[in-house]
Order: sequence, then structure tokens, then C-alpha cells
Amino acid sequence: MADKESVSLMHMGVSQQQQMKLGQRLIMSAHMQQALKLLQLPIQELETFIEEQVVLNPCLEIVDAEEKAPSDEENGDVEKKQGDEEAEITISDQDLTILNRLEEDFRDHFSESEPAPVKRTSQEDKLKTFLEQSICAETTLQEHLKHQAHETFETEEEYSIAEILIGYIDEFGFLKTPLAEISLLHHIEENKLQKILAGIQTLEPFGVGASTIQESLLIQLRSLKKEDTLAYQIVKDHYDQLLHNQIPIIQKQIKCSYDDIQEAVDKHIAKLDLHPGTHFSHRDAQVIIPDVTLREENDKLIVDVERDCLSNLRLNSRYLKMLKDPDASQETRHFVKHHLVSARWLVRNIQQRFSNLERIAQSLAEKQYAFFMNPQGQLHPMTMKSMAEELNVHESTIARTVSNKYISSPRGIFPLRDFFTAKYVLDEGEDLSSRTVKEEILEVIKKEDKQHPLSDEKISLRLKEKGIPCARRTVTKYREILQIGNTQQRRKY
Repeated sequence: MADKESVSLMHMGVSQQQQMKLGQRLIMSAHMQQALKLLQLPIQELETFIEEQVVLNPCLEIVDAEEKAPSDEENGDVEKKQGDEEAEITISDQDLTILNRLEEDFRDHFSESEPAPVKRTSQEDKLKTFLEQSICAETTLQEHLKHQAHETFETEEEYSIAEILIGYIDEFGFLKTPLAEISLLHHIEENKLQKILAGIQTLEPFGVGASTIQESLLIQLRSLKKEDTLAYQIVKDHYDQLLHNQIPIIQKQIKCSYDDIQEAVDKHIAKLDLHPGTHFSHRDAQVIIPDVTLREENDKLIVDVERDCLSNLRLNSRYLKMLKDPDASQETRHFVKHHLVSARWLVRNIQQRFSNLERIAQSLAEKQYAFFMNPQGQLHPMTMKSMAEELNVHESTIARTVSNKYISSPRGIFPLRDFFTAKYVLDEGEDLSSRTVKEEILEVIKKEDKQHPLSDEKISLRLKEKGIPCARRTVTKYREILQIGNTQQRRKY
């Protein structure tokens, strides 16, 4: 019996050994992940990230821009040598000021540095309350519609249903959720929803509450008392042909002249709002802050990486003193050391981000000099792979560094990503970027006969005549990227 158990155990051992696998995995530390994240952050988000790190790391603090740097006499003599433990966490980067001078007992320092509570008079409290209540919030689309609905619907039940429907209207003014679904979720009869929705569609801005652009256009035309016009008939019965500019088909079916159709489109349909709700979507325009600036100096391009808008960091001297305090517990020393190491990595990662940006910008300044300095200069084709080989970094590092960042130059502001394009080789052997090819396609379409616009195949042939090898499918792709219509949509009758 024992022998059988031994054999059984041996089989189990063999089975376990057969299922064991060897493999390698790259486990990224938190500092490595932080470095990759910092590479991708544009300058606007970098400041926010640094402020978050200051909140998380008590050993870091932001230096007030108006704060005067202490003099040598105030600082006293700085220790020239540090112990082995402190040497491990010394931050040598210039971005941080290490205050090594021992202060008085840190417990007293904490109590003395606590800000005194702010006391306000009753008059100041009233003024503060008045100012807070004086701040006016912008009216949203839903609030605007609810205000009108309160005056439009007679009963409380109708207004309650209207509130539910208005809540489903998106920022563009459309109600995309089917009424059947709303009926099921809120236990309201669908015919009641339809009746209230018809009332909502009479509110301003005209066109809200529709499920499609076509329905919204019809609502707007009805609100303008144009149900009996040619414009209404075109939108109602020939919307697809209108989208594809199939004027001859509309002419044949309606039996009217081209001039009448063009007048209906230009004077009535073209003036309607495709997204009526956006008037209440007050989105602030995002201000672009270039991460890199190229300035001209003696016919040379000088690279300046944006640093001025970032907060200045320094180590909190109170925590440095804790390491020197013989009475500090081992737990306290470990806590401080951990956060000082994190502070060192943060600074190094920020500096690495700036270094990568500067090296990439310097390479661009050299290779794209003609483009930056001449309004007619063409972009020299360049790939991320070639840049990575030149700078001896991984291609993904280039991709992360240029992501969502801009460069300011004598020619204007451009996304850094735009400088890495596909390469085309002219018949003469000259390199050409995909951006230049797109510009050539625009030029060909601009000069075409609008009554007989060129097909993508013919545009491809025109480019070949200029020595630019560009397949038809590539022309189609670039035309769609440039948001240019096809042959039918560009035709003028």
C-alpha cells in the first residue's frame, strides 16, 4: 500500500513539474511609469501634475515666485560632507535647493510655522457672501428649455414628463434615445411622450428635440412658416440626394429649374443650424502653449524649451532636518528617505522630459531649417524611426515626447507630431513628405473645372505628371483627411 502511495506521489510530482513554465516579464517600477507619463504630458498638464506631486510628497514644496532667495550669511556654512545614508538621497539637480543647515528643534519649528487662523469681521463676512452669490453661472441648454417648458405645459404631469425628455437631450440639441426606451425606463406611455416631445420641439432654439439632422432642419423650417416652400420639400423628400449634391435627380423628380433649387438651398437651407444646441455649449477655447520655441538669431534657429510657466520646486528643510535628528525614530527616517528618493526621481524625470524635447527640437531645427525660415519651404520627410536612430533612443520615446505638444517657429505654431510623415520619392530622386503631397492634391482640386471635377484616379495621374507617385487609394485617403468631397459632391451645375 505504501508503494502505491509513493508511486502516486511521484506521478503528482511529475505532473506538477510538467506544468511549470519559465518566462521573462518586464516589471516597470513606479518611477519608470512616471517617466513615461511625464514624456507625454504637454506643458499645460505638466504644471497640474507637479502640483499633485507636491500634495502627495510632503518633502517637496513650491517656491513662491516673489520669495527672495536667502543670502549666504542667512544660510550659514553648508556642510561639505554627508553620511552614507544621506548621500543615497542627495538631490544634485539644480531645480531643487537643498537646505542642509540644522535648525532649531523641528517640533518647535512646526508649531511656529503653522499659519494663524484668519479672523474676519461681520462686515467682511457679509461682503464675502455677497461676492460669492454675485457669481453668475452660464445658462445651460437644459435649463433654458426647462424654463420655457414651465411656461408652455399646463399641468404638473406634463411638465414632469418634459423635464425627463429634456434630460435626454444632448449638448447638440438632439434626442438620440428612442422614446420606447424612455417609456420603459420611466413607466410612461409612449404616446404621452410623443405629445410632450412635440411641444418641446416648438421651444427655442428651434430644431431641438429632433433625433436626426434632417428632422431638425424640418422643425426649423416649420418654425419659420416655410412648410409650403421648395426648401421644405427638398429636405423632406430628397435629403439623401441633397447630401450627395445630386441636383439633376432632384430636378427630374421635382420638375423645376436648377436656379430654383440653388436659390432654395442658398437662401433657406444653408442658413439653418445643423446643431441648434451648441449655442448653449460655452466651451472655452483652449490656449496653446508651445512646449518648444525656435527663435531666429543671426540666421540660426535657437531652441528654447518652455520652463518659465512651471512652478519652482525645492526640498522642505524641516524633513531634511529629521534625518539629522538623533531622536527621530527609524520609522520617521524611513518615511522621509522614501519621499526624498521620490522627489529626486520626479526632478530627474522632469529634466529627462526637457532633455528629450530639446534634442528632438534641435534635430528638427537643423533638418527643417528651410521649412521654418521660408513661407514656401517644403517639409523634409522624416520618420520617428529615423529620429530614434539618430538620438539613440527607442521609437516609442519619440512618439511619447511629441504627443500633444506644439512648437513655435518663425513660420508659425505647429504640432510636433506633424513633422513625422511618410516619405515619397520623386522621379528625380528627391524626397517629399506626405504633407506636401496633400498640398499638391489641394492645388489640383483648386484648379479643376468645377462642372467636371476630377476623379481620384485622374488626380493621381496629375500628380504623376508632376513626378509624384501617388496611388488612387492614397489620393482618396488624403482627400477624406482633408475633408474634401468626392467628384459628385464637388460638382457645380
